[in-house]
Amino acid sequence: MELTALAVTFFLTLLIGLPIYAVMGASVVVYFIFSGVNPVTIPHRAFAGIDVFVLMAVPFFMLAGNLMNAGGTTRRLVALAEAMVGWVRGGLAHVNIVVSMLFAGISGSAAADTAAVGSIMIKSMRERGYPTEFATSVTISSSLIGPIIPPSIILIVYAVVAGVSVNALFLAGIVPGILLGVAQMLLVAVYAWRYGFGERGRFSVVAFLRAFLDGLVPLGMPIIILGGIFSGFFTPTEAAAVACLYALVVGMVIYREIRFRDLPGIVLQSARTTGSALVIVAIAAPLSWILTKEQVPATVTAAIQSVSDNPIVILLLINLMLLVLGAFMEMIAALIILVPILLPVVTGLGVDPVHFGIIVAINLTIGMITPPVGISLFIGATIAKITPERLALSNMPFLLVSILVLLIITFVPGLVMVLPDLYGR
Repeated sequence: MELTALAVTFFLTLLIGLPIYAVMGASVVVYFIFSGVNPVTIPHRAFAGIDVFVLMAVPFFMLAGNLMNAGGTTRRLVALAEAMVGWVRGGLAHVNIVVSMLFAGISGSAAADTAAVGSIMIKSMRERGYPTEFATSVTISSSLIGPIIPPSIILIVYAVVAGVSVNALFLAGIVPGILLGVAQMLLVAVYAWRYGFGERGRFSVVAFLRAFLDGLVPLGMPIIILGGIFSGFFTPTEAAAVACLYALVVGMVIYREIRFRDLPGIVLQSARTTGSALVIVAIAAPLSWILTKEQVPATVTAAIQSVSDNPIVILLLINLMLLVLGAFMEMIAALIILVPILLPVVTGLGVDPVHFGIIVAINLTIGMITPPVGISLFIGATIAKITPERLALSNMPFLLVSILVLLIITFVPGLVMVLPDLYGR
C-alpha cells in the first residue's frame, strides 16, 4: 500500500508538471505518512545524502566553469579549434565539436557547453552559410561530450551513489568522450561532402601557433585539474577549489575581462545552478532509502532476469530504459533513483561499476538533447530562434550517431576501462 501510494503520487505530480524535486519530495512524504513513520526523519536522511565531502566539488566546478566563460575562455578556445580544424571542408562544424571537447575539460556540464559555445558558434556558422538547424544540431549534440570528458558533475554524483572512485570514473570518461567527438566529426564530414558545407581552406602554421599560445592559459585548467587528481596531489574537491582560484586569476589578472562588480553575478549564477542540482541529490536520499527498504532493486533484478538470461539482451533493455527515462527526467534525479536499482543487475552480469557509470552517464546525457525535457535542446533552440520541434527533427542523425557510440561503449568495455586499468584505481 505504501509503495503504491508513492508510485501514484510520483506519476501524478510528474504529469501535472511539478519540478522534479517537488515530485520526489511529495512522493517521499506520502510514503512516510502511509507507513506511519514520522516524516520528521525526512530532512535527516536528506541532509545525510548530501553530507559527502566529494559533493563539494560540484559547486566549485560550477563556479570555475562560469568564471572561465566570463573571462573570455570560450572565445580563445574557438580560435584555437578553428586554427586546428577550421581549414577542412565543413570546417566551422568541426570547430564546433572540437571546441566542445576542449570546453568539456573546464565546465563538465552539457547545458553550460550549449550556452557558451552556442552563443558564438551558431551565429558564426549561419554567417558562413550553414543552415540554422544544422548549426544548432552540431552545437547541442557536441555538448554531450561535456559531462563525459572529465571533470564531470554527473560522474561525481554517480561515484557517491555507487560508491566507486571518482578518479577511476574520470579516467574512464576520456576515451568515450573523444569517441563521441570523432563520431560526430565523421557525420559532419559526410554532410560537408554531400551538401558542400564549408569551403576548404589552407592550414596556417603561424595562425595555429598564435592561437595555441593564446589558448595555453585556458588549457591549463584541465591540465591542473586532471594532473593533480591522477597524480594524487589533491582530491577532486581540492582540484575544483584550485580550478576556481586559477579561473579567477585568469579572468581578473591575465585577461582582465572580469571586474570586481561582475563577481556577485557570477557567484549567484553558480549558486543557483548548484542549488538546483544538490536539492535533487538531497531529496533523492530518502527516496533511495525507501526503494532499498521495499526491496525494489531485488524485484527489478528478478523481473529483468525473467525476460532473458542473455547479458546482451539485458544490457540492451537497460540502455533502452535509461534512454526513455532520460528523456523525461532530470539527469541527476534519474541517476540517483535508477543506479541503486540497476547496479545489482549489471554487477551480476560481470559489468564493472566504473564501466556502468559511463554507460549511465552517456544514456542520461543523451536525454539532454531529446524532447520533452532536453535542456540543451531548448537552450539551443532559444539561441537559434527556432522551435524545439524543428531542432529535434534535424538533430536525428546526430542522435543516432550518439546512440551508436553508446552501444559500442556498452559492448566493448575495453574502450572504457583501458585507462583505469592502465593507471590503477
